[in-house]
Amino acid sequence: MLAHRKNVPIAFSCLRQFLAATALLLVTLTSALAAAVGMVTDLTGKVWLGEGATRQPLAILAYLEPSAVIEVEKGSSVSITFYSPSEEQVFAGPAKLKIEKQGITRISGAAPSVQRLGALAAEATSKEMNQGGRRTQAAVRMRSMAVGASIADLSPDKTGVRSTALRFSWAALPDVREYRLTLTTVEGIPIVEAAVNGAEWRLPAEKALTPGREYIWDIEATLADGSKIAGKGRFSVLDADAAARLAAESPKSGASFAQRVRYAIVLESAGLAEDARTLWRELAKERPEEPAVQKRAQQ
Repeated sequence: MLAHRKNVPIAFSCLRQFLAATALLLVTLTSALAAAVGMVTDLTGKVWLGEGATRQPLAILAYLEPSAVIEVEKGSSVSITFYSPSEEQVFAGPAKLKIEKQGITRISGAAPSVQRLGALAAEATSKEMNQGGRRTQAAVRMRSMAVGASIADLSPDKTGVRSTALRFSWAALPDVREYRLTLTTVEGIPIVEAAVNGAEWRLPAEKALTPGREYIWDIEATLADGSKIAGKGRFSVLDADAAARLAAESPKSGASFAQRVRYAIVLESAGLAEDARTLWRELAKERPEEPAVQKRAQQ
């Protein structure tokens, strides 16, 4: 018993040390995130963060802090998006770079190609940096706050949309006699009610929705035995001005990987979660070796 009592202060001391170390780590990580001034939006070949024995492979979507050193091997390249100034710089190797608060200092190598960012891309990437590592937690919380629907994979749901002529879809159930879909405004004003065969339905053209409004839709399945299973989705329609700005900065055919990464971030910032996820999934297919891109495709 005496030995046990002697061990209690030691245990509490160890716990205090562990908590202090954890708090210090969190403060360090938060400070580092706040200090980041740029992000890798594309790379090919071998690109390293750091120097000598401590250097590590650089990855797409990595945040870059002032004083960081980047080495780009011959035949490789890296695209870095900055927030002040709002521009992308693309470096071809061999090159050695140092990140500064207001851009990059070239230690060696050729001058980069430079592209200014559009207004939405500049705003969204700045927001991306401020949110940083909190995004994944927020996405998990959003999923956990789902309305408890038994019918899965509702679309659109918890997202903004650009079109007023929508396609609704959900996970098909076995032995369904009929689906019934009801669409209303968030205030409860009815828009349409329809019987549906199959697991998707398109809104009739004469029922086009109002930009800037939010809507709720319910889908109820009547099974062969007469029992019912339901699901509920919620979405908003982007206002016309916001939709026009998004269209103006939409990547053209043949756009670079980095441009499409930034546009996926723009879509997320605009609340178009499903459109963003679709683009991330396209990017993930192109770069299966990039874990951060794969992770974004699954959010």
